[in-house]
Amino acid sequence: MRFLIIHPGFLGDAVFLGPGIRALKAKWPQSWVGICLTPRGAPVGDLLPGCDEVLVYDKRGKDRGLRGLLRAGRRARALRPDIALISHPSMRSGLLGWLSRAPRRVGYAPFCTERLPFPKNEPFTSRLLRCAANVGASDGEPTLALRAPGQDPYVRAVLAQARPPIVGLVPGAEQPTKRWGAAAYGELGLHLQKRGASVVLFGGPAERGLTEEVRARAELPVGSNLAGNSVQESLAVLSRCDVVIGGDTGLVHCARALGVPVAMIFGPTPVARHVFAERQRAVHLSLECQPCHRSGQLRCPLGHHRCMVDLSVAAVERVVSELCPQLALAQH
Repeated sequence: MRFLIIHPGFLGDAVFLGPGIRALKAKWPQSWVGICLTPRGAPVGDLLPGCDEVLVYDKRGKDRGLRGLLRAGRRARALRPDIALISHPSMRSGLLGWLSRAPRRVGYAPFCTERLPFPKNEPFTSRLLRCAANVGASDGEPTLALRAPGQDPYVRAVLAQARPPIVGLVPGAEQPTKRWGAAAYGELGLHLQKRGASVVLFGGPAERGLTEEVRARAELPVGSNLAGNSVQESLAVLSRCDVVIGGDTGLVHCARALGVPVAMIFGPTPVARHVFAERQRAVHLSLECQPCHRSGQLRCPLGHHRCMVDLSVAAVERVVSELCPQLALAQH
């Protein structure tokens, strides 16, 4: 059996595919499982247990437009899938499944031979798990998992001067309303550094300015800002952190999947769409207006953004102290 999973979404979307892949492998241990991801999600796909191959679909770059889609379709067809599981609901994903010539296409997009109702209010991991169940896989464990990335010379160089505990801060997010803000992260980073932690900043290329502001506010060394580095490098350093703090964003979900203790800050998005492991905490205020959006927006619909503005640094610090005993001891 050859499965092709099509989900060319954000970085976090790639992490959420893990439980579905494990469910397929549990039912068919000798099956081949390929995943179609964006370039940013591809390094995550390489670390997902059970993934045999990653097909990169650069929908915003070299595979943009109809010609790019046709090229990606030819690459998908060359993989000879028996079943395409299309857990991304877009027309483009459905077309890519159709171009793969998989005789059976199960999922949420147009052109599926078996189109399922989209589970919009369920945890993100349910998307592929439902597709897998529809082809005969048993219910899978919804927790996230990634294999530990290799520790190359770059990672050793970054961490050479770091003293434990190592704390990762991820201040950015795709939507502005999901960000706690540079001032809050800067204050938190300063407090953690004074309590003996080595603080490292993570983010995508577009978040370099934000993380640099956090670095300056927290009085961190220049080399502590790793925003803009490759996903592979970020994952390798994240895996060595003692605790990671950030919002509802891809690199934070990667840290969760790597088994790192995580304090995840929620504003407009629903906590219920995530399944947390033992040493992972959701930090939020539970205001009457929370949650207000499934994926975050450009602006607070009520104009005050209290879900983030009113969340104190002290509240986040308390959760971090619970997750990282070294910091709790340092505090006293």
